[in-house]
Amino acid sequence: MKTGLRMTTAITMMLLSVLLLSCDKQPVGPTGPDPLPPPAPGTYMPFNEFRALHTGGGDVTVPAGTKKIRGVVISNSANEAAGNYRLQDESGAGVYFYSVVGSPIYSIGSVLEIDAAGVGILTLYNGDLELKSVPQAKVVPVAGTITVNPRVATVAEIITNKNSWASSLVKINNVTSITQTSSNSTGVTYSITDATGTLSMFVRVVSGITVNLSGTSVTGYVSIFNSTTQIGIRTAADIQ
Repeated sequence: MKTGLRMTTAITMMLLSVLLLSCDKQPVGPTGPDPLPPPAPGTYMPFNEFRALHTGGGDVTVPAGTKKIRGVVISNSANEAAGNYRLQDESGAGVYFYSVVGSPIYSIGSVLEIDAAGVGILTLYNGDLELKSVPQAKVVPVAGTITVNPRVATVAEIITNKNSWASSLVKINNVTSITQTSSNSTGVTYSITDATGTLSMFVRVVSGITVNLSGTSVTGYVSIFNSTTQIGIRTAADIQ
């Protein structure tokens, strides 16, 4: 009888141990920030509407009462001049943002809420529409993520639509050549060519990005330098 009792007790303890261990397991799932839900209609001004506030060639102060904007950083700060960022929102449009001196470095994937009303200035910087002069206190990092997908396009389509696609992600498939055209102490300029044309790509030395000259697909954001249409990459993985 004692032997049977001991066996029953041992089995019971084993079952309790298994139950406790199973209850102690952590839930399996994504560990990164949760995706942000689409903003309620009217909460923010979409980037495509915000860009339209700039008319003509001169500087335009963002009108008082303009709604805030919100977007995700799609550029690598190491491959842009200090304080420059490219943001994109759910509308598919982008904004070239120049932060004030002393602002933190916003990493790729950061979501920023910007209140530019009455203070921000929209200007054409070397032909690229830029938002500047927004106080640091009016640029608020927001928890969560925004997923934006690159627009698949040919070189000719990117050049034709450069003014509306500037600072937004594109993907060029069927690239026929990537060649180095010039270099200086700041970086190296490359030409990206497909069957429809050629555009420029500038990679800064400090970015540490190695360019795969045999790549046939390039993903990056559209930029403008004077009359030249460019594409900016974020990492070496943008060239496949």
